[in-house]
Amino acid sequence: MGSHRLGHIPVAAEQDHEHGSVVAPRERSVTAGLEMLERGGNAVDAAVAAALVAGVVEPTETTLAGCGFLLYADRATDPRAVEFGPRAPLAADARMFDLDPAAAGPAVLGLAPVLGNANVDGPRAAGVPRTLLGLLTAHERWGALDRRTVCGPAVDAAHDGFPADTWFLTNAFSDLERLRADEGTRTTFLADDGLPIGRTSPAFYGSSLGERESVRQPVLAATLEEIACSPLTALTEGAIAQRLVETSRERGGLLTMADLAASGPRIGPALTIDYRGALVAVPPAPGGGLTELQILRAWEALQSRPRTSHESPETTRALALVLRHAFADRYHWLGDPDVVPVPTRGLLSDGYAARLAALCAQGDNVVRWESGHPWFTYAGSPAHDPWPHDDGRDAPQWSPATATPPTSGTTHISATDRDGRTVAITHTAANHFGSAVLCPRTGLLFDSAMAWFNAAPGAANSIAPGARPLANMGPALVLSDAARHAVGASGGRRIISAVAQVVINLVDGGHSPREALCLPRLDASGHPLLVHEDRAEALSALGDLDPELVAASNEPFTIDFARPNIASVTEAGRTSSAIPSTAHSA
Repeated sequence: MGSHRLGHIPVAAEQDHEHGSVVAPRERSVTAGLEMLERGGNAVDAAVAAALVAGVVEPTETTLAGCGFLLYADRATDPRAVEFGPRAPLAADARMFDLDPAAAGPAVLGLAPVLGNANVDGPRAAGVPRTLLGLLTAHERWGALDRRTVCGPAVDAAHDGFPADTWFLTNAFSDLERLRADEGTRTTFLADDGLPIGRTSPAFYGSSLGERESVRQPVLAATLEEIACSPLTALTEGAIAQRLVETSRERGGLLTMADLAASGPRIGPALTIDYRGALVAVPPAPGGGLTELQILRAWEALQSRPRTSHESPETTRALALVLRHAFADRYHWLGDPDVVPVPTRGLLSDGYAARLAALCAQGDNVVRWESGHPWFTYAGSPAHDPWPHDDGRDAPQWSPATATPPTSGTTHISATDRDGRTVAITHTAANHFGSAVLCPRTGLLFDSAMAWFNAAPGAANSIAPGARPLANMGPALVLSDAARHAVGASGGRRIISAVAQVVINLVDGGHSPREALCLPRLDASGHPLLVHEDRAEALSALGDLDPELVAASNEPFTIDFARPNIASVTEAGRTSSAIPSTAHSA
């Protein structure tokens, strides 16, 4: 299957191969992964090659100087997590951004109440670049092919260019002023006339878009060729690292060689739970995974038998409440456990799951949810206290002046091979075109990871030197005796609701991967509750939860419900991949 467009975003491409399966947002990424399988590589080679290409051809979503997570499992070992998530520079501090007191909330998803959007746009919005090093470190540990082979498709993609299609042009026009403000993004993504790369043809009212041109990145290609033949220390203490720091310093950023020296990924056990007999694994780092597991634990406690929310309007309401309770906890309690106490054990404990299940069984809305944006409402005042279920100590007290919501702009790759290796990679620029600052010495686009922090001091997720903000990325592995699934999504904070519901559909409903993706979903991460039109029969049961119906069509990849995908392998070694082809009720 090629790369298609549904709605306003390009839909993922999927292909299966006799040796494995790969699914990614762009056909060129999938082709790169399949090439690795054909050359005798494994799922890690395929996933990393696809993820590297994504970092070249998806500048509106991600960057190889960004951040992300990788999950890996094989049949012989427990799931492992490779964390190269967002990290603040060591020079960052809790008061580095001036808050905008006039901002009642984000005008659109991803804009925070900071003067000049300085935590989203410009050099001080960038976190520590980690994606390229994280991907290549994982490949070095578990891949079968040499690095030059795995990097080859990304080098070619940067040399050849990607088409300036409608998706790229739409985003480039939307971000035109940001792209014009930086020399690197201006010369890479815009034409000489200051408009996005892409030919125009005469029209009655001026000009219109004509033939598609390609967005070429020769400097990025040279950097990828260099790292393909160099020790990985080039990214932490060598020439590539020095070039990134020089550009950051010139632009007024905070990045130092000390930041890059400490930028290597953490590799360790994934965070796991047993969910109705299936092992569900997520990254333990601050991200979407912990909230996904909390949703599953509370749902299992609420529904003693396997049950999807599609069975009745009443179960749809129950799921909406489970999602809301979990997000209320997320917006108050979660941050970097290296910096602040986080009640991970409490949130996933049997006792706390039972408590949330009891609250959901009563049918009442989450306290104060209707007050406004929940990330503001719960930043300083919790809905619940999970600490008695963790270590019994008193809950920490946060008192931020306000709160800032996370940004969007993400990609996800899933891959499996016939030997049972399963890989899920989510990586991101944290916003479209990241911080809109590109290093002309390396071709690497800096991300806007600082937008994930609460820009106000005094919260669990406030900025601290070298701290890890609470990201939305939430890849997951679902491992059972019958099959092994790599699951993940793009779509900002809506990733979490989507991945949790896909897992419920796979495990509770026993649905095939494609069915699990196509079933219409809810999103309860914000206010109001978003409901897919194919769930309209549940509106009467959701009335007091302020539901908003999202129109249905043959466009299941609208951003309203994130964009998940799945790669699977059965116990017998049969691999498959899935993206939704149409939304339907079951």
